[in-house]
Amino acid sequence: MATAPPRRLLLVGDERKGGSKALIQRHAAWLTERGCACEVVIDRETALADRQADAVVVWGGDGSLLGAARRMGQNQMPTLGINRGRLGFLTSFEQEQTQHALELLLAGQLHEAPRLMFWCSLRHADGTSSEPVLGLNDVVVSRAAVGGMITLRACRSGNELATYRGDGLITATALGSTAYSLAAGGPVVAPDVEALVLTPLASHTLSARPLVLPVDDGLEVEVVETGNKKYAYAQIDGQIQMQVPVGARVAVRPAALRFRQLDLGPAHYFQVLRGKFGFAGVAKSP
Repeated sequence: MATAPPRRLLLVGDERKGGSKALIQRHAAWLTERGCACEVVIDRETALADRQADAVVVWGGDGSLLGAARRMGQNQMPTLGINRGRLGFLTSFEQEQTQHALELLLAGQLHEAPRLMFWCSLRHADGTSSEPVLGLNDVVVSRAAVGGMITLRACRSGNELATYRGDGLITATALGSTAYSLAAGGPVVAPDVEALVLTPLASHTLSARPLVLPVDDGLEVEVVETGNKKYAYAQIDGQIQMQVPVGARVAVRPAALRFRQLDLGPAHYFQVLRGKFGFAGVAKSP
């Protein structure tokens, strides 16, 4: 759906990335001259759940956008990503397009698309659970860096789906299907599809193939064996890591809230897919 012209903006970046502070402050001044109230947050650890804005603008790569989504928590605001990273697949504009992107934002000409989010928690064999972590892209359960193969069991609604022996298993949303899952041989799933993609990592079984599932009640991945190590590891969006002992389960549940992505409309996703990944065409040189 189309967005209304914003009057209050939250501008987010990472001061540890060269030039970010000056870049964001320069655009904050430009926006202020056009009647917008701007708040700048350049510490990437600062929570955003208590902030109030009509829209959020994030300068950075995909990791910056994923981090901002998690930091907003239950307070998801319309979010525009501007790429300052390498690939920037989730971001809608490149850095040199910043002024054009902000002009479209102020004119209410961007499209808001709801994207599936999930809660991930660790359920121990004794019945206790960790505090759930909010995610947008994927959950990767994998072996230790120098450990042997691990065995994982994927279950849904109490029923076993499959057992995997290898390096691990990726559980991705449709939006996250173009990240680690794609690199591991998983399918591309259009981001408006509310689904989970299971992609095995270096499976020891040739019959193990990626699987696309409806979200329903989510999924649990049980750690059955960890090779010669004490733990397997679960990573959420490549940013939050948990140790997972044998017998514990990594639970992935759909969240009621949605990430509110701002872009140029449904066709834009496939334009980026072709331009940055060479999907059904030729990739552009970096």
